[in-house]
Formats: sequence, structure tokens, C-alpha cells
Amino acid sequence: MKKSMKRYLIGFIIGLVLLIILYKSMMTYVKNPEMEKLPYYTFRSLLRITLAYLLSLGIGLSFGILAAVNKRFSSIVTPTFDILQSIPILGFFPAAIMIFITIFPGTIGLELASIFLLFTSMVWAIFFGVLDAAKCIPVNIVDAAKSFNIKGFEFVRHVMIPAIIPAIITGSFLAWCDGWFFMIAAEYITYGGEVRSLPGLGSFLAKSAYVYNDVSLSAIILILVTFLVIFINFFTWHRLTERASSRMHLMKLGFFAIPHSNKIKKRRFTLQFKFRHKILSKSRFRVYTPHQRIISIIIVIFVFLLVIFSIMHRIPTIEAIKKAILIPEITKLPAYTFFTMSRLTIAYLIALSIAIVMGILAAERKKFAMIFYPLYDIGQAIPILALFPIMFLYISRTFGGRLGLEITSITMLVLDMIWYMFLNIVVAVKTLPEETREVSKIFGFNGMKKIRHIILPAILPAIVTGSLLAWGTGWNTVIFSEYMPHGKEVLSIPGLGSFLSKEGYEEGNTILLILILFIISSIVIIMERFVWRKLLSRTEKYELEA
Repeated sequence: MKKSMKRYLIGFIIGLVLLIILYKSMMTYVKNPEMEKLPYYTFRSLLRITLAYLLSLGIGLSFGILAAVNKRFSSIVTPTFDILQSIPILGFFPAAIMIFITIFPGTIGLELASIFLLFTSMVWAIFFGVLDAAKCIPVNIVDAAKSFNIKGFEFVRHVMIPAIIPAIITGSFLAWCDGWFFMIAAEYITYGGEVRSLPGLGSFLAKSAYVYNDVSLSAIILILVTFLVIFINFFTWHRLTERASSRMHLMKLGFFAIPHSNKIKKRRFTLQFKFRHKILSKSRFRVYTPHQRIISIIIVIFVFLLVIFSIMHRIPTIEAIKKAILIPEITKLPAYTFFTMSRLTIAYLIALSIAIVMGILAAERKKFAMIFYPLYDIGQAIPILALFPIMFLYISRTFGGRLGLEITSITMLVLDMIWYMFLNIVVAVKTLPEETREVSKIFGFNGMKKIRHIILPAILPAIVTGSLLAWGTGWNTVIFSEYMPHGKEVLSIPGLGSFLSKEGYEEGNTILLILILFIISSIVIIMERFVWRKLLSRTEKYELEA
């Protein structure tokens, strides 16, 4: 048996023993009526997220391969998926709940809605990763396959699948992490004026904060969830990603070419950066023909009409639409938009400032980097939304309910946004060409002078792509954090997120919910097209790679 396999098995056994001890200790010493169900809750959460992942893998892989080999299919599916990924997932969750509960009354409907939410958070990373990796297969390999008359399924099996395995693994890892991100929202649901929860770690954590008002219990469950995610990531996804990255230097598949001399952790870290920076972000900058845009818009409109029909069992009349939209609170819509955009902007500026400082330090200082890598793994393992109940309980004790919710919302946005920009900045600085560094030394560029004239211009493209991803995930967090069930009441702060949640979860106003969702999606698309795309085109000339 190889030494690496022995170390892996020893580490796995030690981690499993620690996990069992943690479970046993919690069930023995933590006093709560639901604590004896902890293993069952863990099983249900893992089953839920695994089913959603397998569904995402099946659709993402099959659709991605079809889009890569069939231009007509790609011209329809790719722009449609591009629009759908711009819609905040938590924005359409109330409509999904209505549909599934209407078709499948009771717990089954809630369970299916939960899996659907997790699926929509996972599928995009796999689809766009497979699509871009398949399109980056070297031309000489494709020509060689043609010369040997390898076509159709044989080409997919023997050429395409081996070539896209690294993208599948990396996309799956990021999709798995995104699934844990939405676990609380998927298991603890406020609908029709009442709270409905599904058995799982996410709902148990939410109840410990909102129902039991127990900060200590919430923190303990969060630690358990974090340890569980780290254990799964370390002994499955990290190992698979490292093996995938170690073979990429032989394949040289476009964006995925990673120098063989990098250490294992750096290879895995860089691979995740390449995936997010080169594929997930730049998939949002694709240029489509007018014909493709029209078809994708028609499909999306058809989906929305299908949603309305599934809930109302009819296409609403003009009068019904007017009645649903022209409620007294609609006059506050511009103010709600301003409040939400202000929260996002404030959080983004704070996150960007911290990310630039910490990212440059992590890239330039080896001692700081030694601390950073494990912190990044731990930070990535913590489901950000799971922090929300604990953070709110602490902050609200000092600042009260609504002000505490406002501070918690902005803090959550900072914690959510910062990782995307931080990751991009670290690797962008790390990949600066050695020649550039030598020239900066010759001209005496050190300290702030080096940062201002060399590093900052070089990392601008990474900042832009990181900002795009940060704003995208920020919309889900702001929708979640503006509206919160607290005991027997619901606390909310003015904004598009709270307005959407109120109309969707409490009032069941599907038409107005879709209107608000359309406004949010329009803001996302407009910012991508007229802010981030313009900035990227202007900053790409500064991009330097080793």
C-alpha cells in the first residue's frame, strides 16, 4: 500500500472517530428534547443534498455535453441557462413551494421544493464547467479522434469524458459547497403565515436560535455542521480535486493548465480559482446573437407563465394582474430598491477593502499564507446562512431587533462576498510573471509603490470577475437576511428581499412575487452588461499571467 493511501486511511479513521466523539458528547451533555434525533437529522440533510447533487450532476453533465457537441442545442440552452442563473435562487423559492405543495400536498411537497432549491444552487457550476472544458479540448486531439473514426457516443466516452473529468470534479465540489450554503433556507420555511420545517441539521440549527432562543446550542450545531462539511470535503472532494489537478499538466486543457511544480494544496487552490475566475464568472460575459436572446427570453417567459398557471390553474386576466400588483405597498418599491442596493453596496465596499489588503498579504507573505490556506478551507466549509441565526441573537441583544437585523444583514453580506474577491486577488498576485517582479525591483518599486503601480493594475481583472460573483451570491444573502421569523413574529427591514418574502411566503401573491423577481433579475443583468462587462473590457489589458 502506498504511503499516501496509508496517510489517507489513517486520517480518515481519526476524523471519523473525532466525529463520532463529537456526536456522542453532544447527545450526552447537551440538554435539548431533539438532541437524540441528531444522527437522524444528519442523515436526512445528507440524503437531501446528495439527491440534489446527483440530479444536478445528471442534468449538468448531459446538457453540458450536448451543448458542446450540438450547436443548435447550445444556441437555445446556453443563453437560457445564462438568464436563469442570473435569477437569485431564494427569489423564486416561494413560487417553487407553492407549485410543489399544490401538486404534492403535505411534507412531500416541502421535501421536493427543498431538493429543487438545492438543485438550482448546484447545477450551474457543473453545466458551465462541463461546457467550457469540452470546448477547450485541443484541436489536435479532436482531429486524431476523427482520423481513427471515433464518433458519436464513442467520442464522448473515450475523448470527451476523460478530458472533462477535472471540470466535473471541481464543479461538483463547488456545487456541493453551494448546496450547504442554502441548507437552512431549504429546511426551515415560513409559508402561509406559519413555520414549516423539514428534519435536518439546518432546521435544527434554525429552531435552536428562533424557537429555543439558545445561542450556545446554535453555536454547537454550527460547529458540528462545519466539522462534518470539512470531513466530507477533505476526504472526498479535496482528494479528488488534487488528483484531477495533478494530471492536468499533462492534458493542457485551456483554462485548466496548472504548473506541475505547484504543491498539492496550491494546485487545488489554484484549480478552484481558475474554475471560478475563468469559467463561472466569464460564462456571464458570453456574447449572444439577437436570435439566441429572443429564443431564451421566450423560454424564460414561458417558464414564468407555466409557474403562474401551475399555482392559479389559469392564466390571469389583466384585471387580476392589476389587482395583484396595485397594492398600497407598491408605491414603496423604489425606496425598497434603494435600501437593498445600499446594503449591497456598503457590504461590497467593506468586503473589497478587506479582500485587497488580506489578499495581497496572503500572496506576498509566506507566514501569512501558511495561516491562510487552512483558514480558507474552514471558511469555505462554514455555510454562511447558518451563521445568520447565531449572529443575529448576539447582535440583537445589544442593538435590539430591527437595528440588530440591519447590522446582521450587512455583516452577513460582507462574509458572503469577501471570499470570491479574496480568492481571486490571492491567485492573481501569485501568478504575476517573475519578469515583472524583477523589473519592479530594478526600478526600486517596493512597499506601497509596488502595490500601487504593479500589483493593483495587474489584479484589476480578478477584482472585476470576483466582484461579479460576489454580487451574484450577495442577492441571495440579502433576500434571506431582510426577512426573518423570530419566535411568534416576523422581523423584517425595508428592502426588495423582505417585500418579496412577505408577498411570497405570507400573502401568496405569485404575480407580484414574479414582478419583484423580474426587477431583481433586471438589476443583476443590467449590472453584468453595463458595469462588470465594461469594467472587464477596460481592465483585461492589465492582466498578467506567469
